[in-house]
Parts: sequence; C-alpha cells; structure tokens
Amino acid sequence: MASEENKKQSAVEPSRQPEKKKNGERTVNPLKRTIRNPFVYFGTIAILIITIIAFVFIPAVGGGSSGSSGAPSFGSWNGKKIEYTADSYFADQVSQINDYLRQQGMDEQLAQLYAYQVWRLAFQNTVVRTAMLDTARGSGMRISEQTIDEAITKSENFQVDGKFSLEKYNATPLATRLAIRNRLRDDLMIQNFYGDVLSAAPSTGEIEFVASMAKPQREIRYVTVPYASFPDEKAIEWARANEKLFRSIGLSRITITTSQKDAEKVLEQVKNNQLSFEDAAKSHSKDSFAEKGGDLGIKLYYELKEEFSNENDLESLLALKKGELSAVYKLGDNRWAFFRVNSEASSPDFSRKDVLEAVRSYMFDREKGVLENWALETAKKMAEAASSSTLDAAAKSMGYAVKAGGPFMLNYGNPGFYFYGQQISLFMDPYRSDDPDLTGAAEKESFLTELFATPKGAVSKPVVLDGAVVVFTVTRDADAGEQETSYTKFSYPYFYQQAMESQIRSTILSSKKFKDEFNTTFAKIFTPKK
Repeated sequence: MASEENKKQSAVEPSRQPEKKKNGERTVNPLKRTIRNPFVYFGTIAILIITIIAFVFIPAVGGGSSGSSGAPSFGSWNGKKIEYTADSYFADQVSQINDYLRQQGMDEQLAQLYAYQVWRLAFQNTVVRTAMLDTARGSGMRISEQTIDEAITKSENFQVDGKFSLEKYNATPLATRLAIRNRLRDDLMIQNFYGDVLSAAPSTGEIEFVASMAKPQREIRYVTVPYASFPDEKAIEWARANEKLFRSIGLSRITITTSQKDAEKVLEQVKNNQLSFEDAAKSHSKDSFAEKGGDLGIKLYYELKEEFSNENDLESLLALKKGELSAVYKLGDNRWAFFRVNSEASSPDFSRKDVLEAVRSYMFDREKGVLENWALETAKKMAEAASSSTLDAAAKSMGYAVKAGGPFMLNYGNPGFYFYGQQISLFMDPYRSDDPDLTGAAEKESFLTELFATPKGAVSKPVVLDGAVVVFTVTRDADAGEQETSYTKFSYPYFYQQAMESQIRSTILSSKKFKDEFNTTFAKIFTPKK
C-alpha cells in the first residue's frame, strides 16, 4: 500500500450536474449524482441496444494481425495498439455482452451473424477509453497512490463477507494485484476526465431559450380531402386511358434458375408429354408456385410487366391461346421461365368492383401524384370558398365534415436522452390525432410551418400530407403550461451533457490519431480456415 505521505487526491464525481448559485448558496442537482460513471453508463446503454439482437462468439484468438505482444491488434490510437488480450478492457467489453446474452438464452447459431457488430462496438469503446486516458495523461492529470489504495479496499477482488481482506490481498499474486491497481488507476482517471470535461453546463439564457421552444400551441378546426375519396368516375376515366395495364390472363409457370438451356430442356419434356406441366413444376420449378403445379391464378398486365426483362416477351405471352405453351423468357437475374395459358387474355371490365379496386390500388401505389393533384385542387376550391364565408359552410357545400384537432406544438424531431435505461423526451410529446388522414402531420415541416404562420381565424393554404390534403383554421392559441416548461428546464442540462458525451465519442473516432484496422483483423480471426 502506498505511503500516507502521498497527498490524497479525491476522485471527481464524473457526470455530476454543474453547480448553480441560488440565494448565495451552491446547489447540486441530486438526481445527477446517481450516475457515477457516464462512460460506463452511456456505453452500457449503447451496448445493450445492439446486444439484444446479437450473440457474441469469442474465438480462440492468436496470430493474425498482431502487436508486439502477439495479441491481435485491431488498430491504434496515437500509435498505441488496440489489442485483444485475455485481461484487456476490450476483452471485458466482449465478455460482458457474451454473458448477458447467455442469460437471455440467445442461440449460439446466430453467433457469427452478429459478431461483427458487437466486436466493432467493443473495439470502439476501447478506442474511446484509450483516447481519454491519453488526453488525461498528456494534460498532466495524475491519481494519487492513496486514492488508489482506498479504491483497492473497496474492490470486489479483495472482499470477504463484504469487507476488505488483507489476507486475501496478500494471497493474490503480485502481477494480478498490479493489473488490478492499474485498472483502478485508469478507471479513476476516466472519472476525473469526465468530471472535468462535462463540468461545463448550459447557461441560464440557453436553458430559458430551449424551454421557450415548447411554449407555442395551436388548436384547429380542419377538413381533409383524403386520396381514398377520389371519385369512382375519375378512377375509371383514368383507367380507360391506361386500359392495357389492367388486361388479365390466367397462367401457370415453371421457373428455372440454372440456365436458359436447362429451362428449354424442361419445356421440351413437357411438349413431348414426358412430364405433365404440373409434375414438371413440382420437380423442377424454383418459385413459390411450384407446389401448386405452377398455377399463378389470374394475373394483370402490370403485375407481369414488373417481372419481364423484355416487354415484347410479355406481349407475345398475352397473344397465346388457351392451353398453349410459351417460349422460354428471361425474367431477371438467373431466372428463366415458360408459361401455360389457362385462360386467354381479356380486356378489363371496369364495372366490376374487384377490377375497380385493382385500379385504385395501382393508382395509390404507382400514380399517387394523380390522386394528390385532385385532392389539392379540391382543397383549393374549399379554401377559396371558405375565405368569403366560413370553413364549416364551404365544407358542407362540398360534402366534407369539419373536425377539431390539437393542441399542436412545434416539433423539433422529438429530441431526447437516456436516463436509467429510459428514453426521455426533451419536450412534451407532440399531439397525436386519431384521424388517419392526419397521420404524420405532427412531424411534417410544411404542415407545422403553415399552422404557425396562419393568423388565428384565417383559412390556411392547403397542405399535402401522406394520404390527404388538409385545410384548417386556427381556433385557439396557447402557451405550454408551467409544468411543461419547468420539465424542459430541468431535463435540458442532462440532454446537453449527453450531447457533449456523444460529440466527444464522435470526435475521437474521426480523429487522425485513430488508425482503424478492425475489418482486416476481424476477417482474419473469424473467417473459417479451409
């Protein structure tokens, strides 16, 4: 143990809320005191997010891309190798993840699928730690031997019945004691580093400004023109102009994935009655229809068009008679197919409900602009009519209902931070409407811009949403309550410090001092030897 002549150096509380003056006294937010090591805490959060879906397989490492110690080197910071050794911080990171996932009952069959992500994160955490220690030592930071002595007495390595055991300490090999001592020295230095760097706090003015961002709220009465209300007659009009897309034909198909020549051999066997079409499909076809004898059912032209490499081949297929076999066609990468016509191609009957539904589905998926233009023009007419009367009167005259919504607030992308494993929002949650036509409105910049630019009582310009166009009038302005603004004032310093921690990490991992050789070394370790 170190001499008591060494001056005691207290470890700084690492992620402590900066002190603020209040009535002449210095106060510290007690909640922040509970996070003793933000590097460990925030790093753990990041690890658990990934490791919930990842099982780490730890191979027997050796050789490969190595440092002077013979251990695998994955890169370096300022010339210092980042090596994987049995007693390293790097190994501890991987091991902790591995233990956690075993407890969760994760299947080792998934090991190599996710090993890259987990090892990569463990490596990056080690780089960040190495960089912090390098920076701290370079600045002259030191940890007194007496401080380390105190940490030794609290180390779980030397505890018996919850107390420090000198006997256990003395029985521990010297090399092990030195390794533990060095690790504790590094841990304390990391704590001091964070205590110094994160001691900066946002100013009172900054906190007030951020809190004011949560204040404006607006309630509205609105009308939506949903794309789903596109009139049937207009849908049929558009469909008649594009009738070819909705021609239908009944088909069976055999798909071959080896070569065109192999597909032609199977086709010849079917033509020569050596195999029935159905048997050939079950024994040779490589698609989801094989077990049904290749039966595709009724297909529309636009559905088939997406699969054919050459549209002329599709035209020749639709010209075949019932019972005829097609030639072999190229469908895509490593796919060749031939067809049997079960029912001849026919023109669409737009009076049928299922055909009209197919038209609407096609338009919504592939011609949404047509629906949007119609809805936008309809909404413009309503807004013009409302400007000379009321929104309620204009909507009623055009057959639309007026609804109420809000309060809406400005949305800044739902910023938040982690606190004890929970994602906490910096502001109150945006208003979420039960109206499906307003889906996405609270996150849409164009809607929020128009909402807060439109004078109270005036009629807005039409705003395009995901599946509708909306017109509204503002009925009520309000500010967020004291509870909401107080919450933002309280939470912003935590958000601020997490942003700083994230910036530190990003700065380190993008530094020119960081040499990243992870992919090369990882591949050498994890690629099975032939």
